[in-house]
Amino acid sequence: MMQKASLTGNDLKKLARLRLREADSLYQQGFYNGCVYLCGYVVECALKARICKFLKLSEYPAVGKHEKIFKTHDFAILKLLAGLEGEITITKNKALFDNWSTATSWAPEQRYAAAGTSGQKKAADILASIKDKPNGVLTWLIKRC
Repeated sequence: MMQKASLTGNDLKKLARLRLREADSLYQQGFYNGCVYLCGYVVECALKARICKFLKLSEYPAVGKHEKIFKTHDFAILKLLAGLEGEITITKNKALFDNWSTATSWAPEQRYAAAGTSGQKKAADILASIKDKPNGVLTWLIKRC
């Protein structure tokens, strides 16, 4: 059985950037399902890095007594734990809100999606929603981690 690693906020930021590079690589090679799938983890890792900063945690609490709360892929819960509930709204920043809506259309169950489920346009849209400057989801989150 694989040992569960404890990740710091900085580790999670690095992991988000790495997953984005991997998603870009998959996109360039035409593996759009894999690209879209990894993009979800880009956002998840960045949100978890933000949670570490917001809650002043040395490590993300994915194990132990708080595991049930923090071991989640649910973007709404992660956004709440990150203290961003009132920050990503259509009235506060429409471009960010639109990018958030695109990027968070993801679900971990997509790993079981049939080949060809995500096309080039969907993958390009999700990558753009994460990378756009200044309102891409990762671009915006990294500044707050």
